[in-house]
This record gives sequence, structure tokens and C-alpha cells, in this order.
Amino acid sequence: MASPSLLSPEPAAPGAGVVYGGGNMAWEARALKRGVSPGRKHLLLLAVLILLQIGQPLLEHRRVITRVLSDSVFVAICLYVFFIVCSRYWQRVVGAGLFSLVLVTNIALYTHGHSFHLLVGALFHSALIVFLGFAVGVILQNLFSQTIIKADDVIGAVCGYMLGAMVWGNLYALAYLFVPGAFNVNPVIAIQLEDWQLKRSLFDYLSFTTLTSLGYGDITPVGQPAYSLTWLEVLFGQFYMAVVVAQLVGMKLAQAISRHDPR
Repeated sequence: MASPSLLSPEPAAPGAGVVYGGGNMAWEARALKRGVSPGRKHLLLLAVLILLQIGQPLLEHRRVITRVLSDSVFVAICLYVFFIVCSRYWQRVVGAGLFSLVLVTNIALYTHGHSFHLLVGALFHSALIVFLGFAVGVILQNLFSQTIIKADDVIGAVCGYMLGAMVWGNLYALAYLFVPGAFNVNPVIAIQLEDWQLKRSLFDYLSFTTLTSLGYGDITPVGQPAYSLTWLEVLFGQFYMAVVVAQLVGMKLAQAISRHDPR
């Protein structure tokens, strides 16, 4: 007797305990308890990431209270990324450790003096790079382990794309800390580089325009390591679109064939 196809669109029976999507059953159980639809977890994450990129640069960072509020929102979003993305035990252990580094270094930016700002800033950006990079890796692992692709999985791929852009934004900010002359910035917006929070948003903007091959030219690389980071990000963007989109299309095609297979 032929075994059932893994690509069968027939849903599993309730309570069958089937694990799919890279171990997301634990997430779904917690989501149902909180009244959140487990099929929309990546949709909520995408909305949060978009609001972060739109809202954070609009906040006034010159006052202490708005600085604290802005960073509190940012850390809360990082925590939300951790809960949404990490569903397996080992992912939660690693993710919790990386998130703790982000939290500690963010607090240290307020508690240490100006003389240590370069070191603490470098540690903060490095912690964010590793944490967000880990989140992208987990999203891709979960996506490639899927046998049935749903709409929320496609949105999850978009979330991974945005998180990848944020990784490169922090790489640019880290490079600027040590080699500020590697970037040529339009004088109209150069004042934002004096504020470390606005500077983070500015380099996120550079990253998104680079990743999408838009490139307005108001921030341009004029030396190393900015040159290398730029072409590496473009390569990452092309690879992501080619491999991930091809994976999604192939799996959706396999699902369509399995639905119409008379056997």
C-alpha cells in the first residue's frame, strides 16, 4: 500500500500532535491560549517591523524620556521577534542568550560615559547583528522544512528579508563607528549622524535602499569596509530572492500537482 503523500492538502485530525513548519506546534498552542491566530504570526511580525521603521525615525531623540521610550519599544520588538521566530527549545536557548546581550548593551549605552561610548556602541551593534542574523536563519530553516506552504509562510519570508536588511544596517553603523570616512553623507541629513539612535535609522534606510537596488545617492560608500559591505548585501539580496522565492514557487507547484493527482 502506498504511503500518504507529505504534500497532501488534507488537514491533520485535531489532537493528532503532528509537528510541521519546523516545530511550530508549541507556538500554536501558546498562541491559541493568548487568543492570537497561529496562522497570522508572521503577519503580525511584518506589521510590527514596518511600524518600527516608520515610527522610530519620527520620534524626537534629543530628550531623555523619548530616547528611553524609543529604545524600550525597540527592545520590546526584539523580544517579540524572539517569541515569534524561536519555537524549538534550542532556538529559545540561543535566542534568549542573544537577546540578553542586546538588552544589556542597550542599557549600557545609558549608564556608561562618553569615553566608553565607542566600545559599548560596537558591542550593541554586534549583538544586534548576531541576534537578527540568527532570527533570519531560523525563519529560513523553518521555511525550508515546510511541506505545505501557507500564506503566512510567504509573509515570513518577507519578514526574513526585512530582518536581513536590518542586519546590514547595523553592519554599516558598526563600520561607521570605526571608519566614518568610508561613507559620504549629504550635508542636509549629516546632522543625524550626531545622534546614535537617528544614526541607526539612517543606516537602516541605507540598507533597505541598497538591498532593493534603489540607491538615492544621499548616502554612498566611498571607501572600505563600506565597499565590501555594499556588494555583499546586494549579493545577499539576489541570493535571497532567487533561492527563497524559487523554494516557495516550487513547493506551491508541488502542492497544486498533488491536489490534481488522481492517484
